[in-house]
Amino acid sequence: MKYADYINLTPKDQALYRINTWFKNFGHNFVQFWINLWHGIINLFKKIGRSFKKIGYAFVRGDIYTKLSFFFLGVSHIRRKQIIKGILFLCVEALFIFYMVMTGASAIVGLITLGVRPQMFGCSSSNNLYNLDFDGLSITDLRFLTSSSASLFCQTYTGDASYVTFAGDRSQLLLLFGILCVIIIVLFVAFWVSVVNDSIKVQEKAEARIHNNTFFEDIKEYLDGKFYRTLLFLPVLGIAVFTLLPIFDMIMMAFTNYDLAHSEPKMFDWVGLQNFASIFTQTGASSFGYTFWHVLGWTLIWAFCATFINYFLGMIVAMIINKKGIRFKGLWRTLLVLSIAIPQFVSLMAINKFLSQGGIVEGLLYAIGYLKNGQSIQIWQNATSARIAIIVINIWIGIPYTVLSVSGILLNIPDDLYESAQIDGTSPFRTYTKITLPYVIFVTGPSLITTFVGNINNFNVIFFLSGGGPDTLDYASAGKTDLLVTWLYTLTVNKSNYSMGSVIGILVFVVCATLSLIAYRNTSAYKNEETFA
Repeated sequence: MKYADYINLTPKDQALYRINTWFKNFGHNFVQFWINLWHGIINLFKKIGRSFKKIGYAFVRGDIYTKLSFFFLGVSHIRRKQIIKGILFLCVEALFIFYMVMTGASAIVGLITLGVRPQMFGCSSSNNLYNLDFDGLSITDLRFLTSSSASLFCQTYTGDASYVTFAGDRSQLLLLFGILCVIIIVLFVAFWVSVVNDSIKVQEKAEARIHNNTFFEDIKEYLDGKFYRTLLFLPVLGIAVFTLLPIFDMIMMAFTNYDLAHSEPKMFDWVGLQNFASIFTQTGASSFGYTFWHVLGWTLIWAFCATFINYFLGMIVAMIINKKGIRFKGLWRTLLVLSIAIPQFVSLMAINKFLSQGGIVEGLLYAIGYLKNGQSIQIWQNATSARIAIIVINIWIGIPYTVLSVSGILLNIPDDLYESAQIDGTSPFRTYTKITLPYVIFVTGPSLITTFVGNINNFNVIFFLSGGGPDTLDYASAGKTDLLVTWLYTLTVNKSNYSMGSVIGILVFVVCATLSLIAYRNTSAYKNEETFA
């Protein structure tokens, strides 16, 4: 539709056209997002292929010392008088081989099997421990889940309740150390490729009589021109150890049956895509699939309401406070800051008590005669009222943040624009939609997306207000107000169902990443990064 046709539409038709266009663009961008992701993966493999192509060039073009560097890292560097660097490369290779022989190989086997020796119990007796036989049951075949059952068994057959524990394989540790070993192998392969490529470079420089940096010259460069790499080394190492490794461990748990029935002393096994299949194929009540889609629906509704209601109401409050003629502007802003200063969990727990049975609100309703003896408020016992209460209470919590962030933006909008609109006879609503709103969204667009994603994972409001309740038999370990993140908490902390918790965590990431990237690419801050339009 041309702009001339658009401005001739009625305000209602304009709104419908913009909504229809938004949904069309969203669908297009959703498909384009996955296409771009696929192309990104292809480009990644192309870069890896080009790296190995350089390896082939180094083997064909390299001399005997460069070819030996394929097997003994650093030989080419030692030949070209980069002795310290070459020795360090050899030491890294020797340490890797030592690790793989002593620990790495068994870690890879453990990652594949996740353990083969279960924990067992044996009775402490004067007889030979491994030759005890009770009613045809060999002690090596007796596996107990708890120490109490082992004590009872030994008391029954030997008269002595003492027992001995035979340590077995711990699947969780095998998984963790196996992932760590895979990461070390990948890093060594990348290191090997880098060293081999550098080997041909130092050879070509030597043949061209170009100076190769000594070890100390390299150190000096990393303290000067490449100092940023030196500074980033420790943070990147910390992220790899304390962030990436746990994330990979969590992701791999999604492909196992690690739950309460398969935890220590028992072992868990690989189940492939079985957990994901249960999410997308099970539709009956109390199933994980049924629960996931209903909880996801409520999560998106909550995130939308919590984000945009707070955003627009906060903007309106900020506009009222900043309006000319309003007195005590500093007082109103101070009151908003004070509401932020109170710890959020304290406010939420207090409101929960106020609205619970026997709370202050119920007492006031009794006092004014709205409730009679035997009656009580059922806010948290009813799913609809609990959800409405959560959204309304979150307005009081979220508006102050929006007011403070928007106030500064409003003060920087040129007054000439408002004066021109007033001279032209523009209505207040049109002035808001054409001047105020575009300016505010241009600046706060990325923050608005971050807030939306944060509300998808808003654990505090749900946990401290309703605790995810009211409980229902229709959901698998979830309540009517549970978000995906609080359901994940229940599955892992309360139910010890780590495999399904990992699946939910992965799906939450996919939902958040997809929505946030698509929304960000459609903001004016992204499309018009350098100028406001």
